[in-house]
Amino acid sequence: MAIYLVVFIALAAALAYGKTRAAPDLTPAIEKIFPAATTLEPAGGIYSVFDDAGESLGWAASAKATGYGGPLLLVVGIDREGEIAGVEVVEHRETPIFFRMVRSDAYLEEVVGSDFQEVEYDYENVVGVTGATRTSDAIVAGLRSAVTEVAGEKFDVRLPAPPRSFEFGLLEIVVLALFTAGIAANRAGGSVRRWMRWACQLTGLLVIGFWAASPISLAKITSLISGYFPDLYSNLAFYLLIVGFVATTLLYRRNIYCLYVCPFGAAQRCVGVIGGMNLKLSALAGRFLETARNVVVFAAIFAAFITLQPALASYEPFAALFALTGSTLQWLLLFVALTLSLVVRTPWCSFLCPMRSIEIVLRNLGVWGRGLLPGGTERTHE
Repeated sequence: MAIYLVVFIALAAALAYGKTRAAPDLTPAIEKIFPAATTLEPAGGIYSVFDDAGESLGWAASAKATGYGGPLLLVVGIDREGEIAGVEVVEHRETPIFFRMVRSDAYLEEVVGSDFQEVEYDYENVVGVTGATRTSDAIVAGLRSAVTEVAGEKFDVRLPAPPRSFEFGLLEIVVLALFTAGIAANRAGGSVRRWMRWACQLTGLLVIGFWAASPISLAKITSLISGYFPDLYSNLAFYLLIVGFVATTLLYRRNIYCLYVCPFGAAQRCVGVIGGMNLKLSALAGRFLETARNVVVFAAIFAAFITLQPALASYEPFAALFALTGSTLQWLLLFVALTLSLVVRTPWCSFLCPMRSIEIVLRNLGVWGRGLLPGGTERTHE
């Protein structure tokens, strides 16, 4: 209990420190949008922009939205004719390689020079890259928010509110079905559970993994704890995964997500079938790897909190496998995890996955809070 208390205090202090970071200066971005600008006059969140002769060039406003790695801040300039003069992303929390891929879409370049009333502020117009939908959506949401502010204040134009409805499709149906089937399979036991687990995991591998590239990651969890909540309407599947993981671990006392839903666990099991081996590590080696995993998870979350960059916590190799993108470390971890899967049963799940550390914390909190379980924790990954 003392260790948990120390860890929680350290992480809370890191997050509090990260929240004290000064807001970035918007001046360079505005001057880039309006190269002739010499004077900026802020008023109520809108900057009036003037040239050296005192002539008005237009207005600029900033807006925030939540991307994959946390908040994204952009500045939008609108000239006196009502055309979008430019869009600059001032700050984001994505890794550089990830954000370059998001920006490879031409959406922002295409809106420049367009009348703000003719731009389609529609998420569907952003092609984005696999696994980067949340960040692409954030760019559009930020653009619309900034334009709406200037349009209302300076042009007396009210942009129509975009139609909002929950995106409930194949991904959301599959997530709900997998958690439901996982609970049923866990109760069934025997060969029925074994075959149902294979069916669930293969479905999760194909849909949540290769099709949507949206498994739970430490960066997503860290982003939530930091207070960056993605839009519920367009990220319903993400919330269903989080709620399913937490609820089944705390209430049902079985981590259904890792056992039946996680696509990376399924990938390891498939590789394990090819290898046909199941070497057992010694108890000492297992304890050492689990301790090392807990230290790495703490360090990743601490770094994400103190810098206020949730993306720093994302070291899992999911993007490398499911989206064919990732850092050198993620590609290396993917190679190690899949290679070891040939001889050791689901090594990532057992000894490297941060979800295992979070699971243990949740289960212990449940034990301490309600006394549902006797001492210790039950192994639920395998």
